[in-house]
Amino acid sequence: MDKKEILEKNKKKARNSLDEREQRVYNTSFGIGAIVVGILILIFSIYRAVHRMPFYEHVAIITGYLCTTFLYQFKNIKKPLYLIAGIGTGAAAVFCVVMFFWVYGL
Repeated sequence: MDKKEILEKNKKKARNSLDEREQRVYNTSFGIGAIVVGILILIFSIYRAVHRMPFYEHVAIITGYLCTTFLYQFKNIKKPLYLIAGIGTGAAAVFCVVMFFWVYGL
């Protein structure tokens, strides 16, 4: 391949992928979305707790999300803290799912 072919191939590839700024915006949008979901789950959980209603499903959703996030971070960054947090939140998610089905039945 000559220089022009390489440049043309690189331009075609670049058109279909996100640049660094777009990637940062894309990733940040998921973080902001997760914060909104967390706030909504907190609001609904507090409401249900005040009215003495079980709210295991809400906690299972947020801890499942956190578990996935922490384990993905551990896989890529290899910090033991992420593994510990992932295992802890994963255990909480499993516990809440079990409690949900125990309270409401299958």
